Amino acid sequence: YAGIMITASHNSKEYNGYKLYGEDGGQLPPKPADEIVRERQEVTDIFHIKKVAGGIKKIGSEIDKEYLNQVKTIPINRDLIKKWGDKLTISFTPLHGAGGDLGSKALKEAGFNKILTVKEQFKPDGTFPTVKYPNPEFHEVFKISESYGADVELAVDPDSDRMGVGYRTKDGSY
Repeated sequence: YAGIMITASHNSKEYNGYKLYGEDGGQLPPKPADEIVRERQEVTDIFHIKKVAGGIKKIGSEIDKEYLNQVKTIPINRDLIKKWGDKLTISFTPLHGAGGDLGSKALKEAGFNKILTVKEQFKPDGTFPTVKYPNPEFHEVFKISESYGADVELAVDPDSDRMGVGYRTKDGSY
């Protein structure tokens, strides 16, 4: 088994592409990735690509469900969520990437009920119209999110493997 994810990651739009995953679920290390790149470079007609054994299967809602079940196994402070889950407001942005639906569902299923999705950045868009770089490690990506006035702000990069978190201080700054 292997996987391909079409991604924009946390880089600028010029670097949109895809990531390859091996049967262990992790990204391929350099040597196997280089072999695949060499094979790809030999393709001259995309309509005559060798079929792989078993074909190609697009994953669907069954994988989303299993993913959310796995997220629920991550240890968190349930008592804290019971106390604050209905009070704490969280703004969430996938920064024009693929993590919007699952990220929102994971937060709700964890017990957080006041999720404000940043609608200006919610739909996938590889041109990233609201940010220069969709990297949640950069404070600039929270500019729109901060206008929502939430207690906590969460951002994930377009392929949802990085997360940035901010919180509102007593003076209203983040």
